Amino acid sequence: MAAPIKAQLFGHSFVSRLKDFIRHKDELNYRLGLQLGTMVQFNGFPGARARSLIGKMDFVADYTPEILVLLVGTNDLYKDVSVESIEEQICDIVYEALSNIKVAKVIVCQVLHRCEPKIRTRFPVDLHWFNARVDKLNASSDTTLKSRFPNRAFLWRMKGFWSPETKNKNFASDGCHLSDDGQFKLLSNIRAAIIAAHRQSLK
Repeated sequence: MAAPIKAQLFGHSFVSRLKDFIRHKDELNYRLGLQLGTMVQFNGFPGARARSLIGKMDFVADYTPEILVLLVGTNDLYKDVSVESIEEQICDIVYEALSNIKVAKVIVCQVLHRCEPKIRTRFPVDLHWFNARVDKLNASSDTTLKSRFPNRAFLWRMKGFWSPETKNKNFASDGCHLSDDGQFKLLSNIRAAIIAAHRQSLK
């Protein structure tokens, strides 16, 4: 990479939890191990849904990133609303970022499954119902982003979260948030996504 990168992570609690995780690991830094001069802004809002993030786009406008990484959709899918309406709201965020804020690239990270919790949780959910909605949103978003925002918005396929073995390793006991291993895996996915967007190698 010839030039430093200006990127922003924007979304629900995965962003704020990743920021806290990095803060407490001496071997990590907020530029995600990318080259000197790179700047990465973290704006995470626990419990945020797509509609509420639309109301927080000033955080993106104030920072004006080259690359915007969105982690959104998980909290929306808990509600009995159509996957299509959630996808439309995510596209509204992407449109605002690209058209009005003039972000160069937007990466929408795949929504992750939930796992069977090992402890009692505040918000239990039918896993089959929820994970089927996750799969539907991910599949549809991939096609929609390419169609509506060609070469400017992409779905990032999250590596290391889908097999029973990796789920057991990378998710916390609540079955929703990430373990330390999962945080490292999330960080590596986001780092790879930013590099791919910067190199124009996203497809």
